[in-house]
Amino acid sequence: MADIRIEKKKPIWPWIILVIILAVLAFLYFYGSMDSDESDDLETSDMEEVSHVKSPIILHYNDEEIV
Repeated sequence: MADIRIEKKKPIWPWIILVIILAVLAFLYFYGSMDSDESDDLETSDMEEVSHVKSPIILHYNDEEIV
């Protein structure tokens, strides 16, 4: 009589769990870093540029105004 060898299939669950963990880490890496970049932009965009304009100096020479 011939011997029939029966091999058990290797479990696929560890590979599925590994893929899920890698997908979660990739998601956190790419989208987590985008949140920090957006918060940096918000801090600089809140500033307003304000300049103070002085009134012109009016000089008087022989009763004539010189600007």
